[in-house]
Amino acid sequence: MEIPQGEKVLLVWAGCPEQSLLAAVEELKQKVGAGGDVSLENAERLEFGAQRASSYGVVLAGVVPPCAVIHSDAMLEELSRVVSTGGQLVLREPTCPVGHVTNMRSPEKLHSALVLSGFTNVSQPAAVQQSAEDRAQLCAALAEQRGVSAELAQTVTLTEVRAQRPAYEVGASSALPLSFAKKATNGTSTEPQGNVASVWKLSANDLGDDDIELMDEDDLLDESDKAKPDPSTLRVCGTTGKRKACKDCSCGLAEELAGEKQSASKPTSACGSCYLGDAFRCASCPYLGMPAFKPGDQVRLSDRQLKADA
Repeated sequence: MEIPQGEKVLLVWAGCPEQSLLAAVEELKQKVGAGGDVSLENAERLEFGAQRASSYGVVLAGVVPPCAVIHSDAMLEELSRVVSTGGQLVLREPTCPVGHVTNMRSPEKLHSALVLSGFTNVSQPAAVQQSAEDRAQLCAALAEQRGVSAELAQTVTLTEVRAQRPAYEVGASSALPLSFAKKATNGTSTEPQGNVASVWKLSANDLGDDDIELMDEDDLLDESDKAKPDPSTLRVCGTTGKRKACKDCSCGLAEELAGEKQSASKPTSACGSCYLGDAFRCASCPYLGMPAFKPGDQVRLSDRQLKADA
């Protein structure tokens, strides 16, 4: 890729010979010139490094052969952190079809991992053309670092993906006006353009007769909703204007409300059979163990029942 003069570049390497690494650094220094800078970071130490956020306009990872590093999600997040806004990432990683080598991504999975790490404009994965010597070195690195057999190594492809860091920082905000707002002549306020009501206007014809299913409004009401209320429940106090008696109530509303309160607090039977005896009572009946009684009678316990068993 073309690297502009004066750019700050981070080269992430792993498992490559010293001569290859030094040659790559020298080549990058010539591209960025005297005003640029080239830094090195080992891939295995990337997560523990002290690189400043948004420090590098270009990050190169896994481009120095042979590199058999599988960039974890944490490593990709760290790469996204150190790339400057709008900066570029060039990443190379061994890939293979799903299920061939454990913990090794397919090219499609590598593309998705970069997207999920926050990169944009992620290119389609492309296979890197390798010489016979580079291919042999990659297979040897896979066998040494990941225990991949020579047979499975033949299914591995060195894949390159390029991506870009979004041109904004995380948490940044913008004060730009919305496109439908029009700035006033005094420059201090905005007002919507056009008729606001027409923006939200929608007629039945806009959707098409086949897409509209209207409900009969009568189906929303049952018989209890249609029944007229009891006039007695509508009675209100002439002083308060509410169904609440005033302090010196003389119209009888206070007695009526007291009677309603007493009726509401009076215990009632859920099944209506409590007075018939235990044979007809449920397990949670409050009268369980008491003798049968007539409906409306006050239940009394005999002296014998009040005495504890000897």
